[in-house]
Amino acid sequence: MSTNVPRNLIIKDFHRDVWCLFGLPVDNLTMESAKRLIREKVKNQGNYVLSTINVNGVVQSIKDPLFRKAIINSDIVTIDGRPLLWLAKLLGYPMKEVVAGSSLIEELLNEKCTAEPPLTLYLFGGDDGVAKQAMELVNQSNGGLKVVGAISPGFGSVEELSRQGIIAVINEQHPDILLVALGAKKGVQWIEHNKGMLNAKIVSYLGATINFLAGSVRRAPKIFQRLGIEWLWRIYQEPLLLKRYVVDGWFFGVMLAKQFVLYLRSIFAKSRLSSMACDAIERIVQDNQRVEIKVGKVVTQENLSDLRKVIEVYIGEKDIALDLTSTIAVNKSFISQIIILHRIQRLLVIQSDYSLNNMFCQVGVRESLKAMELMAS
Repeated sequence: MSTNVPRNLIIKDFHRDVWCLFGLPVDNLTMESAKRLIREKVKNQGNYVLSTINVNGVVQSIKDPLFRKAIINSDIVTIDGRPLLWLAKLLGYPMKEVVAGSSLIEELLNEKCTAEPPLTLYLFGGDDGVAKQAMELVNQSNGGLKVVGAISPGFGSVEELSRQGIIAVINEQHPDILLVALGAKKGVQWIEHNKGMLNAKIVSYLGATINFLAGSVRRAPKIFQRLGIEWLWRIYQEPLLLKRYVVDGWFFGVMLAKQFVLYLRSIFAKSRLSSMACDAIERIVQDNQRVEIKVGKVVTQENLSDLRKVIEVYIGEKDIALDLTSTIAVNKSFISQIIILHRIQRLLVIQSDYSLNNMFCQVGVRESLKAMELMAS
């Protein structure tokens, strides 16, 4: 199959250190590695979408398949919030640390590198006048970011806020980073709708970041952030958020309760499955257009590299079908790679085994595969 993306970049994307958390591929980054990645991306051709997820993001992704699809389509996804990090560690994921979007921007702003010019930033959204106030304060700091434009477009539909004139004004500045603040759902939809027309190198919805930069909303003290109770500070400053936090917390709790039995089953089965020595690949069948890879009974951390190498051979060359009909368990890192593989090429997932169905339900991956229209049975 043909693709406009250089193959070396495709392979690099496939080898991201990504783990599947509630069906969403999350990059296992530290703050330092995230900053390096941002600086690397702004030097490449094309644009990249940065998303951060917290409990609200997970809930929205379950409720709204289009929101979930937009997160999956992101080039970088980080954990924004300690409660989600703690839960990931409890479930056995080797996630390193929280990389909150507002903290990432703050870190980049505080870096004063004399060897390189500051990264350019464009602010789109927020209450009237807030973006321009943020621009003035950021540029007065003479730090690692320079704001080259700010628009508060007001209210309207995604289509109304995507007028050619608005896109042209943003593109005139060729920003390294475009921050979008239109509300979580609308912001993500706006990025998904316009990312192909934007020439910003990094495009991201980062919630209240513009308000933090402008000083109109104060960031929670560090102790609140470390204890994972930043949400209490947000409610203190913005009481209207209480309803959203209560609804999200209840929905998230119910979702966890439904998956608890499946999680216990996976723990009891782990020792038995890890002792099963088998190949990651049973059979490969191909023609001029497509290759079908029949995956083995169990994909573990030990045999995962063999499967990756085979898939890598065909990435960008042929359509790929992964036949999981004989598979009863797969490594959770590989689950995330199944999800992101769709971004770089045509992919079909064929599976019907009851045990694997349970595992896919447990990590939320069935919803993601359905959202991407990858699932066949």
